[in-house]
Amino acid sequence: MKKIVLSISFLALSGFLTKATAQAGLEGIVVEKFYISDAADSIDAANNGAVYPLYVGSTTYRVYANLLPGYKCLNLFGSVDHPMEIETSTAFYNDPNYGFKVYLGTSLNNTKKNTTLIDSYISMGGVAYGLMGVLKSEDTDGSIGNLQGILANTDAQMGLPITGANSQDGLMPGAPILPNILGISNELDIFDQTVGSTFTTTNGAIATLGGMEGVTASNHVLLGQFTTNGDFRFKLNLQILTTTPGVSEVYVADAPTGTELTDTSLIYNSNPNGGVGIEETVAQAALSIDYQVYPNPTSETFAIRQQGNMTHSNYDYSVTDLSGKTVLAGHSNSQVTNVDATALQTGIYLVTMTQDGIVSTSKLIKN
Repeated sequence: MKKIVLSISFLALSGFLTKATAQAGLEGIVVEKFYISDAADSIDAANNGAVYPLYVGSTTYRVYANLLPGYKCLNLFGSVDHPMEIETSTAFYNDPNYGFKVYLGTSLNNTKKNTTLIDSYISMGGVAYGLMGVLKSEDTDGSIGNLQGILANTDAQMGLPITGANSQDGLMPGAPILPNILGISNELDIFDQTVGSTFTTTNGAIATLGGMEGVTASNHVLLGQFTTNGDFRFKLNLQILTTTPGVSEVYVADAPTGTELTDTSLIYNSNPNGGVGIEETVAQAALSIDYQVYPNPTSETFAIRQQGNMTHSNYDYSVTDLSGKTVLAGHSNSQVTNVDATALQTGIYLVTMTQDGIVSTSKLIKN
């Protein structure tokens, strides 16, 4: 596991006075299961050169700060006493062409392309130019759609679909602000097709001058979106502006001192055995299966080998072409399964293995 830690001098973020008030403005952190990827999404990612594959069954999590009316998010931060951590047990996925690590004001047209809508990134409300992130249940204007016809999964675990009939993509008109990145540099590469699993800062922040409110009455502000096929965890610290001019509140994940406040929902783990104090809108995410497909490329046969802890028998496998057509399928009760691929035409295929309701996929090249 790759873990990056930043340790430099961190200056004050603003001139706002920080103190506790009679009524805390943070009602909690909300995690929304935004989307679960399918084979069509995986094929598109592979075709566009994704370094880290978009595995079938990957979950896109959206993280919101639920604030009282009139309160604003000022920054997400990490300090020596209160590190900020965002982590997965595998790696984060990001669209290889139009993805970003921190919200950058991507055009509406590019947001509709390929897998951009399920990127991994940190934000202070914004998703696309002129569009703010909102809970899907609060979206009243449908979906912007997708130019490649993907992101069309209707898995019940993710709630409302984000494209297609009766979809709500969690985007509403607004005026997002480009966040300022303070004291953080290549640590953010974790979210952009870079091998690794943990973002950590002990002296940096993602901030917005003047703060940011949500665009619906519930005042949920999108803090980030993260796509992974593994467990998803975070430990956040947040500064918000109150309705009193010049006054802010600082919330830390744990061990508050002085006027600092805390909330159990600032710490989250998608693993049912590790999560604490969080409001999640849908059921927990599934784990992936660790397996190897070899030789790859192949001209005749290939083998599927289970690895890691998932080494018990009885699983189904399938091979699909880039149109989504299943060209081979079978069932195995062995740790190593040999598959005859001599009848397959030259090209790129997806090998999907399903075991105990858990799904993973890998790209196969046939010579």
